[in-house]
Amino acid sequence: QWTAGYTITLDKYAKDITESLRKKDIEFVGHKDEIKAMERILARTEENNVLIVGDPGTGRKSMIYDLVRKSLLGKSLEGVNYCRIMEIDMVSLTGQLDSAEEIEQVLGVIFREAILAGNIILVVDEFHNYAGQIARPGVVDISGVLAPYLRIPNFRFIGITTYEGLHNYIEKNSSFLSFFRKVEVLPISKQETLALLERLVFVLEKKRNIFISYPAMREIIDLTDRYMPSLPFPEKAISALDEIAVYVSELGRERVVLPKHVAKIIAEKTEIPIGEMETKERDILLNLEDLIHQRIINQEEAVREISTAMRRARSELSERKGPMGCFLFLGPTGVGKTETAKALAEIYFGSERKMIVMDMSEFQDIKDIGRLIGSQSEQGLLATPVRENPFSIVLLDEIEKAHSNILNLFLQVLDEGRLTDGTGKKIDFKQTIIIATSNAGYEIILKALKEGTAWASLKQRILDFLFQEKIFKPEFINRFDGVVLFKPLSKDNLLGIAGLMLEKLKKGLAEKSIELTISDELKEKIVEFGYSPIFGARAMKRVIQEKVENILATAVISGKISKGSRVEINPENFELIINS
Repeated sequence: QWTAGYTITLDKYAKDITESLRKKDIEFVGHKDEIKAMERILARTEENNVLIVGDPGTGRKSMIYDLVRKSLLGKSLEGVNYCRIMEIDMVSLTGQLDSAEEIEQVLGVIFREAILAGNIILVVDEFHNYAGQIARPGVVDISGVLAPYLRIPNFRFIGITTYEGLHNYIEKNSSFLSFFRKVEVLPISKQETLALLERLVFVLEKKRNIFISYPAMREIIDLTDRYMPSLPFPEKAISALDEIAVYVSELGRERVVLPKHVAKIIAEKTEIPIGEMETKERDILLNLEDLIHQRIINQEEAVREISTAMRRARSELSERKGPMGCFLFLGPTGVGKTETAKALAEIYFGSERKMIVMDMSEFQDIKDIGRLIGSQSEQGLLATPVRENPFSIVLLDEIEKAHSNILNLFLQVLDEGRLTDGTGKKIDFKQTIIIATSNAGYEIILKALKEGTAWASLKQRILDFLFQEKIFKPEFINRFDGVVLFKPLSKDNLLGIAGLMLEKLKKGLAEKSIELTISDELKEKIVEFGYSPIFGARAMKRVIQEKVENILATAVISGKISKGSRVEINPENFELIINS
């Protein structure tokens, strides 16, 4: 029984964390320094209110639980030992009461009960939802009713918030914020997370009737660290452990959690073939030239440079902080820069859809930085897709057209593999391949080829031009693993590309059991209509769409051709020929 005063209203609207943990023998791992800082603040006679600030999943609530454990055992500081630590259920309270006035009245009663009891420490989670708010419909701001009590010596209060909540709401009321002492909570280390898992497995093993091996726990730490960079420790590891335990318990025959089970579940959560990733990546890197050339005609020098740079970057012979690879593709329009990026997305990440495309011509104003990184009111056009799909090609198309301040923003991304978004969150780019494209200086390439200039000396001429015209700064160029020049395409190259494009169309028809015959004469006619030294293969792609694809699409939809049909296109007039 508690010897302090009655807390009838508080008991109705709060969870007694102390009572819920009284009979549980749990010791928490990590944040020892932060917990000590919190204890020292709470033990003071004034300015004894705590604001815990950290991202969700970093263990903010676990710090409260460890405080409760120490208080119960009398192992905290004088004034904190043997206290009741109670979390006000603000969702329930605001849901049950009809008006802001009624909410404030009830909170006033709760706060007075806590003072009279003398041994209460109050906790409010997601504190930013209820304090320091900018006025908006449906929001209750309790800072007005809470502030007078925060001055009273034996009233102690802990608010839990995020960096985003602190910056966007609570900091807006600086006088209210001055009542609190901040304790910042960062993600715990991999080693601390492993120690935490070692304690949690006993509960899960008993609950699921399984055995969780130590190598599996190590695999959870390693794979969540690598493949779930946007989530913090320990949350991502604990969540994965729980899900893996459920999966193995349902297998029936197997009762031991092994690294293979970990790889399977993490692969499902991230949509990345993790079990094959290491050996698959080795094979890809060793054969990258051949794999790219299955889709890219010509560009031997460009493909070779990309491949060697990727092998150099991924070999980890030197310390690396940035993305998996960073490239600047230079060359005229339609020579295969974007197609090479698509090929890398499919080769490296399994699908062309694993590519985030940014048209940098849309970011020519300094104000466009906000559109890229986002804000409290809108998602970032770059930040959000990378956070949600950290294993992707990031294609920065026509990078030379972006504002210079936006180019400066990418210095940190290219160098350290991270970006701070508009809400203060860190976005991880370390599992991306960044490809910036530009056709700046393409006239120099065309002129040099006409003059027979050696290809090896051409890159420096282009770079000198880019620096002289102040299109890019040397420190920006130096952040790339490779600056890759793409040649203009010859008519012979275009014949090969026409064949690739038509084969793709043929494959689509084959899925409908329609056979398309492609003649050499058709390829030559398409190149004749579509050849352009300025627009390269893009002009030819339009010819195929207009002269071939549109005709076939109309025939399929109208029922003129169907399953079992054998067709070809007359190269003289581009009319459909149905052979059966």
